[in-house]
Amino acid sequence: MAAPNTYAVHVSSETHKIEAWCQSDEALARQLQDEEDSRDAAATRELAGNISLETPSPAVEYIPANNAAQVAREDNVDPDNMSYEQLQAIGEAVGTQSRGLSDDLICYLVPFRNKCNFFSSKKNTEECVICKSTYKSRQKLIRLPCSHCYHADCITRWLKINKACPVCNEEVFG
Repeated sequence: MAAPNTYAVHVSSETHKIEAWCQSDEALARQLQDEEDSRDAAATRELAGNISLETPSPAVEYIPANNAAQVAREDNVDPDNMSYEQLQAIGEAVGTQSRGLSDDLICYLVPFRNKCNFFSSKKNTEECVICKSTYKSRQKLIRLPCSHCYHADCITRWLKINKACPVCNEEVFG
């Protein structure tokens, strides 16, 4: 009869271990469920457009300093939620970069004179999309590699600001 008592104690010890594992698993499951519920609630608020009354912490904090390199860098910078001072600090840290072409590259685009046939029955209705005026005879034009034509002065000024064609947005020297 001693064997059944020993067996009962052995089962009871294993049962206790299993109950402990089940409790820890259940606690973990509840924790994960709570985290998932809070993420779902946050996503629902965001989609519904609810705004929290708490002020969000800025992605980049403005730190007035003599050295603009001291501005904190973050991957999740949102300029819409930044103050003027914060945007200024980022601008100082990043600097300026021209998006246009250099004069050396623009000089490779050779201007030509527009030739309108005086005896042509068709009227010249082509116009420069930059200045919106029609091309006149003997005006200097530049044809871009994409085959669009513009007044030489108009396209030169444009290309110093932007390196793409104003019509098709193809990069001139890309």
